[in-house]
Amino acid sequence: MRRNDARHILIFVCLSLLLFISVGMTRGERGLLIGPESWVKNVAAVVEGIFYTPVHSALALSSSTEAASPKTELARMEAELKELKRENEELKKQWGYAKENPIEYIAARVVFRNTDRWHNKVVINRGKADGVEPKMPIVTSQGLIGRVQSVTSHMADVQLLTDTGGGPGIAAMIQGENEEVLGIIEGYDAVKKRLIMKKVAVTAKIKPGETVVTSRLSDIYPGGILIGTVAEIKPGESGVEQIAYVKPSATFERLDYVMVVRDPEKLQLQQHKNELQSKTGGDKR
Repeated sequence: MRRNDARHILIFVCLSLLLFISVGMTRGERGLLIGPESWVKNVAAVVEGIFYTPVHSALALSSSTEAASPKTELARMEAELKELKRENEELKKQWGYAKENPIEYIAARVVFRNTDRWHNKVVINRGKADGVEPKMPIVTSQGLIGRVQSVTSHMADVQLLTDTGGGPGIAAMIQGENEEVLGIIEGYDAVKKRLIMKKVAVTAKIKPGETVVTSRLSDIYPGGILIGTVAEIKPGESGVEQIAYVKPSATFERLDYVMVVRDPEKLQLQQHKNELQSKTGGDKR
């Protein structure tokens, strides 16, 4: 048999087979495919998979490109740029504050804030391994915001000044024109959004707008840390003191970067108190 004849026969067999399969495939829906029809289906599926995957990827890319239009992408990039600028400005302020106030600081970032206790506490990403100890003051470039309440190896809970549950009082000082007036900041008025400064001498002449800072007599806070300004003065219930409502200088709505104040003198004072307590069997105050 000549080669051309064999080729013609092979073509005829293939055409016949395809005709048989096409007739079988047009009979209607059937549950199970067998024989040559199943082979053709499988080959078709493989071929379809080979060509469908690139086409599908191209369509998906086209779809994602349409979803993230140039206008949307530009808006996203602008939002990210604004956030980076804001963080950069905040870090510059922190650096400037640390430069102007020569006290040892530990830079930290707020990593958690409970929505149920929004005005009471935040968690920062620095702990005992970084040199953070309980009671250390926490500041921003705007001023005092709170103190370390508890600490673990790499995290610390910070009690904010706006914690209405109270805490240890802060020895503070009102810097008047002619005198410096001592008092204790105890508590926060959530309605007025003001810190409450008690034990202010009734004879002291205080004016709204005067600056309030920490007193060096505090056993926790170094002296001179900005707390806020006097917003209102009223007589105390006992009649022997005045109460000053202090507008905080720091913003509490959004806290990102903070600084932990590490004052060696205050640490020594805390160690001294702890040693005395261990000798006397506890705090007798």
